[in-house]
Amino acid sequence: MSIAEKFYTMEYGAAPEDPKEANQWLERHHRRFNEFIGGAWVPPASAEYTPTADPSTGDTLAEVALGNTADVNSAVSAARKALPAWQALTGHVRARYLYALARQVQKHSRRLAVLETKDNGKSIRESRDIDIPLVARHFYHHAGWAQLLESEFPNYEACGVVAQVIPWNFPLLMFAWKVAPALAAGNTVVIKPAMQTPLTALAFAELAIEIGLPPGVLNVITCDDKSAQALVEHPDVDKVAFTGSTEVGRIIRQSHRKFPAQAFARTRRQISVRSLR
Repeated sequence: MSIAEKFYTMEYGAAPEDPKEANQWLERHHRRFNEFIGGAWVPPASAEYTPTADPSTGDTLAEVALGNTADVNSAVSAARKALPAWQALTGHVRARYLYALARQVQKHSRRLAVLETKDNGKSIRESRDIDIPLVARHFYHHAGWAQLLESEFPNYEACGVVAQVIPWNFPLLMFAWKVAPALAAGNTVVIKPAMQTPLTALAFAELAIEIGLPPGVLNVITCDDKSAQALVEHPDVDKVAFTGSTEVGRIIRQSHRKFPAQAFARTRRQISVRSLR
């Protein structure tokens, strides 16, 4: 349609609040999502799925995999396999991936904002004007840090495989807070979003495929609390990053004896996820 035709018909493009693009994305996936493990969509070992709903209506938006300990093991194994090559990259090369992820977030910001609001229930203004722009900014920011590691953190090295568990209130922004610094420092990640709000984390996993992030560097699993406990207590996980209730945090801290406060005083000092934030 020409500009003149638009002027006379007053037909404009969709507003940022239009759910059409987000709904089309859900339909392309048949409103069912598997685990994102090793750079691919993997059906859950349990063959079970659980719904995620629009809190404003109660209607089911999609079904997501209900993973179990077998899926946790697969995700951690994929992250471990990807770790040597990811750590061997220079900070400048890792930065290119983080910059690419930031640009993809900006490119798909409308869809991500609407999807966040539909899944979480927060106002579209908050998702559109605050959360999603900050997601892109965090990946840009930590891409810069990736390039400064050698000069600003000499003789440090990444922790390794990082298990991350995040809550429902800032789904994609919390995802960025956890994932961006971990990847910048050379860690690989297994992240579990809240089961109430998993969709934007899974949408981000698709962006990782689009920019060619090496398989296994980022793994996104959806699972129940029992499997989440298996993740944070997994013997092949090197660090746990958790945001949630104080009660659960204390349980994780008490049960994870391999992460005492002095655990990082090794031959070469290490960068924790929190160090770059």
